[in-house]
Amino acid sequence: MARTPGTKLVSPPGREIRYLRISVTDLCNLRCIYCMPPEGVPLLPHNEILTFEEIALVARRAAGLGIQHIRLTGGEPLVRKDIDKLVRMLASI
Repeated sequence: MARTPGTKLVSPPGREIRYLRISVTDLCNLRCIYCMPPEGVPLLPHNEILTFEEIALVARRAAGLGIQHIRLTGGEPLVRKDIDKLVRMLASI
């Protein structure tokens, strides 16, 4: 998507924001002590997790504002079903 001239995301210190973090799942198969409490964390209902199409829409709009890199996060992004499909969708933007 082409960027509209003059539009960009800027942080309060005045630096242009060029990357976006998108959480694709709250699931995680790891139990890192710095991240996961012993009792676990409550999981979001399925309908509150963004679909691949919604994530791609956000990515396209962000690209129009100068975003050049997307970092997929979670939980553990690789436990998201069909994550390879999402990566292909995002790579084509």
